[in-house]
Amino acid sequence: MPAKIHISANGQFCDNDDNEIQLRGVNLDASVKIPAKPFLSTHAPIADNTFFEDADKVSFINHPLVLDDIEQHIIRLKSLGYNTIRFLFTWESLEHAGPGQYDFDYMDYIIEVLTRINGVEQGMYVYLDPHQDVWSRFSGGSGAPLWTLYCAGFQPANFLATDAAILHNYYIDPKTGREVGKDEESYLKMVWPTNYFKLACQTMFTLFFGGKQYAPKCTINGENIQDYLQGKFNDAIMTLCTRIKEKAPELFESNCIIGLESMNEPNCGYIGETNLDAVPKERDLKLGRTPTAFQSFMLGEGIECTLDQYKRTFFGFSKGKPCTVDPKGKKAWLSAQERDAIDVKYNWERSPEWKPDACIWKLHGVWEIQEGKGPVLLKPNYFSQADETIFINNHFVEYYTGIYNKFRAFDKELFIIMQPPVMKPPPNLQNSKILDNRTICACHFYDGMTLMYKTWNKRIGIDTYGLVKKKYSNPAFAVVLGESNIRKCIRKQLSEMQKDAKAMLGKKVPVFFTEIGIPFDMDDKKAYITNDYSSQTAALDALGFALEGSNFSYSLWCYCSINSHEWGDNWNNEDFSIWSADDKPLYRDTRARTPTREPSPASTTVSVSTSSSKSGSPSQPPSFIKPDNNLNLDSPSCTLKTDLSGFRALDALVRPFPIKIHGRFEFAEFNLHNKSYLLKLVGKTTSERITVPTYIFIPRHHFAPSQLSIRSSSGHYTYNADYQVLEWFHEPGHQFIEICVKSKSRSSTPGSEDPNDLPAECIIS
Repeated sequence: MPAKIHISANGQFCDNDDNEIQLRGVNLDASVKIPAKPFLSTHAPIADNTFFEDADKVSFINHPLVLDDIEQHIIRLKSLGYNTIRFLFTWESLEHAGPGQYDFDYMDYIIEVLTRINGVEQGMYVYLDPHQDVWSRFSGGSGAPLWTLYCAGFQPANFLATDAAILHNYYIDPKTGREVGKDEESYLKMVWPTNYFKLACQTMFTLFFGGKQYAPKCTINGENIQDYLQGKFNDAIMTLCTRIKEKAPELFESNCIIGLESMNEPNCGYIGETNLDAVPKERDLKLGRTPTAFQSFMLGEGIECTLDQYKRTFFGFSKGKPCTVDPKGKKAWLSAQERDAIDVKYNWERSPEWKPDACIWKLHGVWEIQEGKGPVLLKPNYFSQADETIFINNHFVEYYTGIYNKFRAFDKELFIIMQPPVMKPPPNLQNSKILDNRTICACHFYDGMTLMYKTWNKRIGIDTYGLVKKKYSNPAFAVVLGESNIRKCIRKQLSEMQKDAKAMLGKKVPVFFTEIGIPFDMDDKKAYITNDYSSQTAALDALGFALEGSNFSYSLWCYCSINSHEWGDNWNNEDFSIWSADDKPLYRDTRARTPTREPSPASTTVSVSTSSSKSGSPSQPPSFIKPDNNLNLDSPSCTLKTDLSGFRALDALVRPFPIKIHGRFEFAEFNLHNKSYLLKLVGKTTSERITVPTYIFIPRHHFAPSQLSIRSSSGHYTYNADYQVLEWFHEPGHQFIEICVKSKSRSSTPGSEDPNDLPAECIIS
């Protein structure tokens, strides 16, 4: 059974004996963003209204994984040494048929998936993530069911005409199934996040977090729409958790399910905008059609507007040729007849003040249409009563308090993982009742240059987090030159995110990078033709370098079981999956079995082959990757299942790391260029004989057992080649261990430490 995870006094994950452990794994899996039956990827063309009319009849069963394929997928992940899964689900997958109408068949499918994951070689840790992007797949992303948009009075079928949202589906030719459109009209790379600044998404998040303050006339069944939506969202999450506990309590008892994350990537909507008649200067992403908030209001009411349009250039986003959008009389809002039918279907009763066929913000006096003048913005600063800090510490905290209380009433021992808005500090909750010793702070990070341009630029990088924090008076000051400096800059950004989080929540709250990754369709998918993944390898290695320097726990985005070279993760042209069936032919397992051998004591240079302890019981890795107790580790024929086929940029993906440290972590670095790994720690002080080791994952992919060479400050070692785990029995105090391949000499690579900075006895000659 996996060991129960605790949080140490200094905010690190640890076991029952206060040994530090690292959670390392993936997001499983991006396919949950789209229905499985019918299969509705974002490249499925919208040829008729069935896309909307049948939205309540879809099924997500088989997303994320087909049941019969689960074992092979989990074996692959465990082959990387991974022990953790961020398990995604969407609000739509649970409650697509209507408010309170839960898809219990899908919940039972989730239970079966988790049960099978738990049954593969002692399973993995799992934490649940209610996932969303720009609110809903009907507003260009994923997450909320269609009825939530109807609840707000929207008519999603008219989002295309009114530019209220950009859907990839609209850029697919129904006859050919291929993308269509000219340069300024096509579905541009990374254009889907601009939906965060479109009418549909901004309105929904404003209502979800601030409806009581900004839309008091929008009440439904006696509740303000804010309370109604938050209540339904939280109830759906807790219905799933309750059903899992009722039908498979062993998933909690066996430490398989370790916690719940709050809403993925929450957004403030319009809250905090100071001028609705201008695009905020601080907005970093301007791509394609870029309306002001007021222009979005007008378009939603069917009024023609001329919009600024932006292109991506090497130096950022530049304004291009304006374009005119004419809704031709269509509105983004339900007509009176349409809304009456919707309200009957879902048993909704609205406030008499909430008039149909009209913009919510016009209803609240933000703007109006004056005779002889046309549209007039009356309150350009309507949402400026709050800024970013107020939103996070008030509107977000109010939501988080609701899910926290419901989850703590359900379970007091599971982790609750708070996720503030992306790249923003969490709320100041020190001494708050909703901050307990089972709280984790979630951070997300993507390198801005790599993400937007889908390439690894070795010459120029950007301090993305610094720009978001408004650290620089001029964006030019955020530029970083040279690959070594770019790598160090990424490492520094992650450390600053942790520092800022702990400043708000206290040092005892761990920081967990629950999303971090790179696009694999770099350089216009060149690698899919040449099989040369050097750009992806360099980008992924830079992230690994940044993460392992501070021993961050993380979940890579993502592992997608239906990834393909043609359509990536099948969602908005994203292609982040670390695995693809199309890449399986690239891998050949050429490792050779080596005979077992006794542990070797530390000396000037120590080489060790596969070995197991002959004194006492067989040597075993930590409990969360421990095999069946009947497995004989002394037998040379004992081989665990491994499968690295299909992984992309494998050299950078599979990395050594400390699974469990008998003491405290200080520093680690894997040098991919010369295949060496350095770990520094502070061993526990004890008067007893050392019987508890530090466990280190040493992948055969880089370190063949017969070529393993080790230097350390103290102790002796045991290497289990089947589990790819090194047991290091070291002394207390400051210790180091360096592991390399005997045939390789140490040399520097971008971002690596200067060998002269290491203890002299640690240098491999």
